[in-house]
Amino acid sequence: MPRIDARPQDPPRRIQRPQDRRNAVRAAPELAWRRESPDRKISYAERHGIELPSEPTERQIDEALERVFAAADFLPSRWLTDGAKRCDAVARILTAREKGTGFLVSPWLLLTNNHVLADPVVAEGSVVTFRYVEDGRSRISRSQEVALDPGRCFVTSPESELDYTLVAVSPLVGGKAPGKVFGGIPMRAATGKILSGHPVNIIQHPDGRPREIAVRNNLLIGVDDDRYLTYETDSEPGSSGAPVLSDAWELVALHRSAESARNDRGEQIDVDGRVVTPATSESRRVWVANKGVRISAIVADVQARTLGEDAGREAHALVEELLRIGGNR
Repeated sequence: MPRIDARPQDPPRRIQRPQDRRNAVRAAPELAWRRESPDRKISYAERHGIELPSEPTERQIDEALERVFAAADFLPSRWLTDGAKRCDAVARILTAREKGTGFLVSPWLLLTNNHVLADPVVAEGSVVTFRYVEDGRSRISRSQEVALDPGRCFVTSPESELDYTLVAVSPLVGGKAPGKVFGGIPMRAATGKILSGHPVNIIQHPDGRPREIAVRNNLLIGVDDDRYLTYETDSEPGSSGAPVLSDAWELVALHRSAESARNDRGEQIDVDGRVVTPATSESRRVWVANKGVRISAIVADVQARTLGEDAGREAHALVEELLRIGGNR
């Protein structure tokens, strides 16, 4: 007779779908932050000047955060000015096969996805345009193209890993660093910049269009792990490589991809609940959230590298400058 294993079987693991987390956060966004770990809540409090006891209990942490989150939902007028400065650092990227977004993170380095700029050859043939934005008359009158210089620096992580590329930009007329004209968005490794249920803002060039902004009505759904976080926001192909920012305009993630609706088996489904196939049209796909690569993970990856000649003739110096600007040195 066949042997019967009398040990109880583990119950089937329920797949956590992006739409489940989105719905949970949307149901009570003001309470979503409570599900965060104590360490992340403490980091948030420290970064935002919220006083805590020397060895706080989780209840004391929550009470301190409650007092802040219960405050009136007013923003200082400089919020718009600070956001405009972030916008100026964002550029449209056109490659031979891809539309994407990138942004300056130091005077000489631009950050985007690996699946946008996969190698130095693609970077050399790409067109990067800053201030590709419509003016009051719906004209694009101030745009400025900047060449990429991967020979100076090209540091990348495959799409299957962290999906990022850091690449040097060429000088402007007169030799000035592009970051001295368009500004930059520092890459700070510290965690606790944002908690679940809080708004995120994304500056992007969806489908290669003039710059667009999705602000405030987009919530952080949750931190997946040390590498990724999930959030709501409107995006399209061409948004890849956009900066994901907190309400304080701090860089929290590099936008990577949209998350599809899934069934209980984890399969992607369309608007009718049918499993997605290669024949499913884009108009029938259901996108319920977005996934970004945490900036803390990218900084950690960059810091762990030994940059040789293959990363570019000035890679070490330019990356060191990037890390100093972000307060990571």
